[in-house]
Amino acid sequence: MDSLKRLVLLLLCVCSVTPAFAGERILALAPHICEVLYAIGAEKDVVGAVSYCDYPKAAKQLPRVGAYNRINVEAALALKPSMAIVLDTKMSGIKQLEAMGVKIVQSYPETVDEVIIDIRRIGKVTGHVLQANLVADGLQQRLDKLGRVNKPTPVFYEVWAEPLLTAGKNTFIHDVLKRMGLKNVFGDVNLEAPRVNIESVIAAKPEIIIIPSENRDVKERTLFWQKWLGKDIRVITVNPDLVHRPGPRLLDGMEYLKGQLDFEH
Repeated sequence: MDSLKRLVLLLLCVCSVTPAFAGERILALAPHICEVLYAIGAEKDVVGAVSYCDYPKAAKQLPRVGAYNRINVEAALALKPSMAIVLDTKMSGIKQLEAMGVKIVQSYPETVDEVIIDIRRIGKVTGHVLQANLVADGLQQRLDKLGRVNKPTPVFYEVWAEPLLTAGKNTFIHDVLKRMGLKNVFGDVNLEAPRVNIESVIAAKPEIIIIPSENRDVKERTLFWQKWLGKDIRVITVNPDLVHRPGPRLLDGMEYLKGQLDFEH
């Protein structure tokens, strides 16, 4: 009889822990958050997303409740969310969601290491701990094997072409370059996306130009940099979704860059 009581008590304890995560209805309010949730097996819990939540393919079918800088509160609440995972808690509409009882969780990794930590944390708050840890462990193993380039090669990262923007100090892109052993030539500028001119880039003497392939003519940009920095300047392209989004595809982008760098060397 005592054994039976202990069994019943154990079952009650288990049941009292798991329902906290059962039936969560999650708003993924940034593209990388959507990617994380799908990667850790929480896709059935996601009821809404924002613009540019386009990976994996199934995420394109999610109802849209806003953009990167504002939420349509009425549309969001119509989905009856219990949780919203956000990049910026100061985003327009977030306070209203919180006031209506929606749990707000922030996901804003600023370094490569924080991406892996954040995936584990999201797994914990959504009740997908096992799969999140598997994803995080896999990324950590790949990061450990990635290594660094042979020398701290000076690099200019063209965040945008017109106006000409790059990555400054204490930014996610800067940390990605640093982790790969590259020297961001504007890494001492204490701005997130400083606007620079051609003269300052020439003076910085980069040996490599990295160009995100999104919304620009890569061939045209290559010719542009060869005109100013010489025919020998190496131009490397990368899918910005793999490098700019602090999510589970980050190592795909870093490995791709490393492969190009190793080939060029």
